[in-house]
Amino acid sequence: GRDNLLLAGRCTSATREAAGCLRPTVPCMIMGQAAGTAAAMLSRSGQAARDVDVQTLRNLLREQGAVL
Repeated sequence: GRDNLLLAGRCTSATREAAGCLRPTVPCMIMGQAAGTAAAMLSRSGQAARDVDVQTLRNLLREQGAVL
């Protein structure tokens, strides 16, 4: 595996049913914003991607006006 690799958009792995919901443009954009925000958080903290504080990420995304 690759440490600290964040995926977003159509390359994300999901069940067949979930993949159908992830393919449209808007969910891809939302995942991209979340991945970018998480990457910025992690670059400041020096943490690994698996250690991202999900609640802090959600709060930042809400502040940015992201659809959650």
